[in-house]
Amino acid sequence: MFRLDYRIVYTNYDDFIGQNGFLQIRCNEYRYGEIYPKELEVFVDKVSLYDWFERLVRVMKNLMTKDYVVLSDVESYNTWIEFQKKKGMVIISIVEAEKKQGSKDIEFSLKEPASGAWTDQVISYKQLKTEIMEKAEEYIEIISVGNTKNLRINKLKENLEFLKKYPD
Repeated sequence: MFRLDYRIVYTNYDDFIGQNGFLQIRCNEYRYGEIYPKELEVFVDKVSLYDWFERLVRVMKNLMTKDYVVLSDVESYNTWIEFQKKKGMVIISIVEAEKKQGSKDIEFSLKEPASGAWTDQVISYKQLKTEIMEKAEEYIEIISVGNTKNLRINKLKENLEFLKKYPD
């Protein structure tokens, strides 16, 4: 089972309405990220939901042609989410590896990754793609209401349209 849960937290400091909030990745019985209760949201750091969805969509685009993709949790010191595609399945792990100067948010190899919070969770490629696309579309629909001319949102829409063109 793979699931993305998120909650938008509206603040006056966002670049656009709905940019920030909380995101949690659920993979089988494991979780990565936190969704805090409303009463705590003023006190805890929020993440850029836009950035998370944009990067997850790019992970899916890359998994169309590559068997190994790692996504940096840019808010952490050395944490990566590893996606290994094998025969219609994807093995997802949280790993730790040094983020070298010049490294990107998405890479295609890691030098000596160490096991992180959890490892080797197997899900179907189709389920991963469907969940990322559905939640990204839902997120776009919610934030598009007050942000129709935001170019960043339009870029995310373009990437989603690209994914829709190609069957699993």
